[in-house]
Amino acid sequence: MRCSLLIAESARPRKSTSTRIALRWLAGCVCLPTALALASAQVADPPPQRDHAEIHGAAKMVPALLRHQAHLLDAPQQVALSKIGRQFREIESRTKESESTEDNSAIAKTQETAGKKLAELLGSITNIVRVSVIDGFTKTTGTEPVTLPGDAGPLLIRIHSGDEETRFETLSHDLSSGQDSIRFAVAPAGVTWALIELNHVPADRTSLLLKLDGIQDPRNRLAGRWIPLLVDVTTPKPGRLKVAILSDRDGKPAPAMVRLVWKMDGTVRKPSNAIELAPHFDGQGNPADPRNAMLPGKLAGEYWCVPGPLDMTVPPGDWEITIRRGVEHTPIVESFSIKPGQTLERTYRPRRWVDMRKRGWYSGDAHVHFRMTSDADAKQMMTWAKAEDIHVANILRMGDINRTWFQQRGFGAAHRYIDGDFVLVPGQECPRTHEQLGHILALNTRGMVRDSRRYYLYDEVFDAVRARGGLTGYAHVGSNDFHVHRDMSINVPAGRADFAEVMQFGKLATPLYYEFLNLGFKLTAAAGSDVPWGGTVGEVRMYAYVGPQPFSADAWFDAVKRGRTFVTNGPMIEFNVDEAMPGDEVIVTARQAVRVKAKAWCDPQHMTPASLQIVRNGDVIRSADAKAGATEMAVDFSLPGGDGFWIAVRATCGDGSEAHTTPVYVIRKPLRFWKHASVDDLIRKRLDSLSEVEEVVATARDLHRNGRIDYHRPWKQFALQSSDLLTRVAKAREFYEHLQAVAERE
Repeated sequence: MRCSLLIAESARPRKSTSTRIALRWLAGCVCLPTALALASAQVADPPPQRDHAEIHGAAKMVPALLRHQAHLLDAPQQVALSKIGRQFREIESRTKESESTEDNSAIAKTQETAGKKLAELLGSITNIVRVSVIDGFTKTTGTEPVTLPGDAGPLLIRIHSGDEETRFETLSHDLSSGQDSIRFAVAPAGVTWALIELNHVPADRTSLLLKLDGIQDPRNRLAGRWIPLLVDVTTPKPGRLKVAILSDRDGKPAPAMVRLVWKMDGTVRKPSNAIELAPHFDGQGNPADPRNAMLPGKLAGEYWCVPGPLDMTVPPGDWEITIRRGVEHTPIVESFSIKPGQTLERTYRPRRWVDMRKRGWYSGDAHVHFRMTSDADAKQMMTWAKAEDIHVANILRMGDINRTWFQQRGFGAAHRYIDGDFVLVPGQECPRTHEQLGHILALNTRGMVRDSRRYYLYDEVFDAVRARGGLTGYAHVGSNDFHVHRDMSINVPAGRADFAEVMQFGKLATPLYYEFLNLGFKLTAAAGSDVPWGGTVGEVRMYAYVGPQPFSADAWFDAVKRGRTFVTNGPMIEFNVDEAMPGDEVIVTARQAVRVKAKAWCDPQHMTPASLQIVRNGDVIRSADAKAGATEMAVDFSLPGGDGFWIAVRATCGDGSEAHTTPVYVIRKPLRFWKHASVDDLIRKRLDSLSEVEEVVATARDLHRNGRIDYHRPWKQFALQSSDLLTRVAKAREFYEHLQAVAERE
């Protein structure tokens, strides 16, 4: 998961540093030693506020107009609006960089010019309500009733109460909210342009009460509070959309991820039967529907999880539907139009461009958070996993030293939820420390392992989980978030970690991973979405090779333990060194050569292959770029075994998607498979990481000794547990000193 840094900002002039630190603590996430160290620092006065902020809301109105330009504007007007939008973006950029009164004055003049152009453009629009305020009362001319494009749309009003100023107001109103009136401020003696974005507008004709604030006139008894304005809107007769999504395997209805866009305003509409996932997220991460998938290229964006056929009422107009069923299926993107009163039926069958199950590979997500305490919860999560074609979803209860989230009804085989060759498996992300040692993952556990009195001694959790048959590893290794390199430097040398999460949030990142491989440590490549911080299950995924045996969760975890994996968000990879697969060892003699064979390929209908790279000890030693029209990339060559090494495959496709295998370990006994020339630098980095732990311990002990963290349980416990932690650090130092001696001998 992610830890958001929430900083409470005061609206008053800035106070002392200690006051701001207190506000940050109240917000719930603070780097305590740093905060306390800064408590006595002096802070310079803040820079003066610039006086050329957005004039009367013009800049805010432009993007709202752009959303509705298909309904409000003709083609020349749309071009003019785009130019005005560019002007305001340039103004925003200049505002951030301006440093002088002259700059401010020039920007203000540019804003005024852009505002006038916007007012001129608005005046040329025909579908508009024009209102004059005379003696505190309103008189309406122009378009009424206003015809909206559907159950949502823009209401544009020009309110004239004088000639002193021009104001732009942009607001939205949901007619399903229970609020019957719409109240907003207008210029007391000027022109106000009001753009009201209406949602959930009832069918046929609706009368809206607008309350105009800001005009003073004693002849109207309501003036001084608000002046009433009644506007009628109408909607066209809705259409009806019926969609069936079928499995490519058997032609039966199947769950899928669906994005349904009404092109009139570009909004993503909720399918009528979409699953509400947000209630299962405990308010953590991005606890919202639809899910904003972090996918490569044009596939990125919002999707709803749809369990089966849908039948819904929709406004007429042009629509676009996108249907995904995970990376092994070619996504479907189709546009269609629905006329008022029309029923449109569509049947879609996303086709597999590859079936990795037939090759013995099964997909999984190592890092999913979802509250799952009942069969109903599990059924919803299973629907999501099936929609994304994830065969093994690891559903992790999450904890810190204070509490846990995403409760599970139990752990172990008895509490798996299985549907055919799809399975949900409870696990844990805990311990999790943001400022000390990082986050660890435990998969396929038989029980939650958590002791807050020993919380910073990660080795005890690793040992307990593995004693119960589970797998252990590190989260966020690709991004090196939360100082995960620190505990990795302690426990990876002891062989306690099975895997490292190197792909997340749509990105593959290997620098830290390579550092440990280059020291001769085996680590399996893993990928996890980290939903709900991630967008959707399986947006990055790991494949494990089960082989020809029947699929089961146990077979999948055995494959992960052996290292037979690759991670991906698009490309597929096959890789062998002699007959060895990822995770295997190949034993060689001094003069023995090995044969390296690798192939990568992408969805031929959706992606184009870009590059395949053979990586040895972190360096690319062979690559193959895709030829024009090719559907795959491949290499086949012999390589001297030398003194041993690790070797892996990395692949990319034209949309930016990536894949990476776990290495094959080529070993010439008794030597270590490491990057010998870089050993000194690599060991120094690990020793530096251990020094960081010692420095943080020293700070915590000092704060505890002076009674400054008695109320702050995480840091107090860190200080209390630090003696045992330092024992682990010392043992790790001894190991790196041993490695240094080994390197000198070799």
